[in-house]
Amino acid sequence: MPREIDSRIANRLATNAISSLDPPHANKLVCTRRALHSVLLAAIREAHEIGFLAGQQERYGDLTRPGSPARPAWMDIRLDHRPELARHGILLKPVVLQSLADAGYHCLGDLRWVPERQLVGLHYVGIKTARALRSIVRRFERGTESASDDGGGLIADP
Repeated sequence: MPREIDSRIANRLATNAISSLDPPHANKLVCTRRALHSVLLAAIREAHEIGFLAGQQERYGDLTRPGSPARPAWMDIRLDHRPELARHGILLKPVVLQSLADAGYHCLGDLRWVPERQLVGLHYVGIKTARALRSIVRRFERGTESASDDGGGLIADP
């Protein structure tokens, strides 16, 4: 299953959605087609990410549950264990750590199938931090723990 939706398919979906819009006279759209297209395209990509992660969780969920012999070691790295995070080049601000803990995320493995949109919904987690968290999880999933990817995995809130 591809990680991202094909650009041609996403563009076609967005174009079809725009062309099928027929707003009533009292409910006019006040934006350019380009702006509407980019918003729909972002929504389509976000929906694909959510569906992709849910499919991955369904497919591999049993293998990655705590206690499973196939569970990767990186999934057990505690988010509140600063020396271990620093060893992997991950720096989290205390307010972000607290927000993640309050939401029930205590290990990197807890973030494995969480989409960016869900992370952005947490207090003190902005889009940059959510993208960095997803990037760190992807880096571990690929099995490369080198600090060369994504600025070393450094996370800083804007």
